[in-house]
Amino acid sequence: MRKNQLLGLLRSICTVLGITLTINISVFSQDTTTPTPSPSDTVPEMLPETVVIGRPGSFPRTPLNHNTILSPGGWATSQRTTGNSVTIIGSDELERSGHTTVLEALRNQLGITTARSGGNGSLTSLFLRGSNSAHTKVLLDGIPLNDPSSASRAFDFGNLTTDNIERIEILRGPQSVLYGSDAIGGVINIITKRGNGPREMRLSAYGGSLGTSFQSLRYSGGDDDSYYSIGGSYLDTHSVSQAAARFGNTEHDDFDVGTLSGRFGWNPSETLNIDYVFRYTSADVEVDDWAFGDPNPVDNLIRANLTRNFSNRIQISKIVMAGRLEHRVGFCLTDYQRIDTAVPNAFFDSFFQGQRRTVDYQANYVVNDNNLLTVGSVYEHEEAESEHNPLNNQTNAAVFLQNQMTLRDNWHATVGVRWDDYSTAGRANTYRLNSVYYLNEIDKLHASLGTGFRAPALAENLFAFGNPDLRPETSKGWEVGYTRSLFDDSVLADVTYFRNDFEDLIVWNPSLFILDNVGHARSAGVEVSLAWQFNEQTRIDANYTLTDTIDRNTGAELLRRPRHRAHIALTRALSNNKTEIGFSLGYTGSRLDNPPGLAQTELEHFMLLNLHANHQIDEQWLFFVRAQNITNESYEEIYGFGTPGATVQAGLTLTR
Repeated sequence: MRKNQLLGLLRSICTVLGITLTINISVFSQDTTTPTPSPSDTVPEMLPETVVIGRPGSFPRTPLNHNTILSPGGWATSQRTTGNSVTIIGSDELERSGHTTVLEALRNQLGITTARSGGNGSLTSLFLRGSNSAHTKVLLDGIPLNDPSSASRAFDFGNLTTDNIERIEILRGPQSVLYGSDAIGGVINIITKRGNGPREMRLSAYGGSLGTSFQSLRYSGGDDDSYYSIGGSYLDTHSVSQAAARFGNTEHDDFDVGTLSGRFGWNPSETLNIDYVFRYTSADVEVDDWAFGDPNPVDNLIRANLTRNFSNRIQISKIVMAGRLEHRVGFCLTDYQRIDTAVPNAFFDSFFQGQRRTVDYQANYVVNDNNLLTVGSVYEHEEAESEHNPLNNQTNAAVFLQNQMTLRDNWHATVGVRWDDYSTAGRANTYRLNSVYYLNEIDKLHASLGTGFRAPALAENLFAFGNPDLRPETSKGWEVGYTRSLFDDSVLADVTYFRNDFEDLIVWNPSLFILDNVGHARSAGVEVSLAWQFNEQTRIDANYTLTDTIDRNTGAELLRRPRHRAHIALTRALSNNKTEIGFSLGYTGSRLDNPPGLAQTELEHFMLLNLHANHQIDEQWLFFVRAQNITNESYEEIYGFGTPGATVQAGLTLTR
């Protein structure tokens, strides 16, 4: 496995500082890769109110609490005023549960299904409300992460870690008005930690099954004039074979990933802010093959996928007119490099390289106490090339308008429109409106209606077998829901019905032997969620998603999307909140898959039981342990690809 010198240096630094722990624990002979960090010192007595304070690409100037959301807007706005369906994963939850990768944090969330082709680091798809994996836009502090060199611009969640991440936000439903292309099913918005207060150093390490080891280091601090947060991490594991063991594949497919990230801010004056954020990821994962004449994947002892990504953004914001008007300008640059090695026969090696450059402007104007107007524009240039395709590019220019209104004390609404013009695929116009209406202090109705689109990827309209005449994929989605708060806000329950119709989907047209806009599909269902702060020490969270999908061309269900998904988690604080233990149980129903060379196959349902425990030894040291798939459940997310059995990791975190 190739090791980047920078990653090796980072690992050595963590080891010298005395924080490396490697605990090799073999459990039930089948193991996985995963981590864990720290708990919260206190448990809230009631469920806090969610606040909307940001926009795509914005940087919060003050620390965010667990239930704030950095989503469209730009001014502090209570969740009471938006009808969007949003889930927030805060830093406390990320640390308590010990999630090392964003995939782990997302896989049991409302409306989400994931499918990974093997162990950690393998290609991973995410389906939001039954939409395609290319229909979810992924952002890091406003930087689009979807890879322009990939086949459909879908984001691969296989190697994105949670280190130096403050929060993850999931916006469900079409969001193209503010986020543009790819936001058909929704948006995953990831926010980097910001420094605040005196300088703080945080070291964390764990070890576990399959020789898995993880080390991370972060420095942060800040005051009224500036802030900084910079960190790095390294994860290494043997993982499981990508090709399922039931076909006789027993070799380990190694995976390692290193990450460097930072976020910095400077306030030259009370009305001028300058912010910069970056993230670099280097990942290597061994992969397996499909053999000619064999419908099942087989071991490959030498093949690997290498990924190098660098994303960064600088933003300048200026407040004028006594705080009523804010101007924001942002510049983003993202580079993607992927290499699929086929050594020793290097003739079959392939590389993919992409780049995206974005300039965006947004103005937020407070018309009056009941009206916030947002106007913005975006210019984007993306390019890509591969081993067998020359450099190609496309540009997009867009403008959007949004108005957030308070119609009555108990009635709020948001309306927005957007116009996009792509150099290759032409124009796309989208709209979105949402509303929330309070029946009383504890009951509310929320609803939204909107459209979305996905412009063809460069690989679809300009590469070999592409079609330069492709149009954008489109969708129309709507939802209506009811939320009730009980027992002095200690219980929050919600039920939402959603539907999304997809048109002009880009699929293979066998009669023309090219890609074409001939696909049509529909996804509809019900989402139910419950959050219960039982007492100061005990919390229960549960969700259930019913998703009914149909490919209107064939009448069949969409692949790899289960009809039923459910999750329940119990967290209990002990010993004056110094110790916390939590269990979670996730259920994934049966779903269809279509492996090469085989007829359509139904994958069996499965349940995964996980555990995490944290103990605050003193003010500086935290001990944590994590166990996944405790019952050693045998399952497959994709036909023929292996999944981890029971695994355990344990480690320490030092904060000073």
